Amino acid sequence: MPGKLTNIYLIGYRCTGKTSVGRKLAEQRGLGFYDTDELIASGEQKSIARIVAYQGWPYFRDLEKKYLRQVSVKQDTVIATGGGIVLQPDNIACMQNSGRIIWLRARARTIMDRLLQDPATAASRPALTRQALAEEVLTTLEERREHYREAADWSLQTDEVRPDEIVIQIQAILAKRQIP
Repeated sequence: MPGKLTNIYLIGYRCTGKTSVGRKLAEQRGLGFYDTDELIASGEQKSIARIVAYQGWPYFRDLEKKYLRQVSVKQDTVIATGGGIVLQPDNIACMQNSGRIIWLRARARTIMDRLLQDPATAASRPALTRQALAEEVLTTLEERREHYREAADWSLQTDEVRPDEIVIQIQAILAKRQIP
C-alpha cells in the first residue's frame, strides 16, 4: 500500500509529550490510540518500575519489542512509544514499515522539570542509570539523539508548547504531505 499511512508513531525521550499528544491526535483524527508502556504494564500486570526492578532493562526491552510487534499490525492508529524503543534497530524497522514516525523533542531542563512534576514518574519511569537525574537525562539524551534522528520522518520541539498546539503542528505536517 505505497503512500497509505497506517500508523503514526510518536518517539522521543521521557516527558516530551508522546502520550498526551498521542491521545489528542488520535481523538482529532478519529484513530485508535496505544501507548506501548501502558500496553506492557497492563499485559504484564506490573508497573514498568516493578518489571525493571525484578527482571532488568534487557527483559523490559524484549517486552517492548513484543508489544510493539503486536500493535504495529493495527491500522490507522497513533502509537506513543517508550523513550528507549529506538535502541533496537528491529523496532525502528517495524515502525518505519507500518507508519510514519514523529520525534517529539525537548531540552534537558524541560524534561527534568516535567519528570519531577509528574506523579506517574515513580511507577512508570525507573532510573535508566545510576547517575543523578540531571546527569542521567543529559547523558541518555546524547546517547539516543542519533537513534531518534535516524528513525524519524519529522521532528517537533515541545518545550513551552501545549499538547494541543503540537497536535496542530502534526496535523499541518500530515496535511502538507497529503497523508489521510
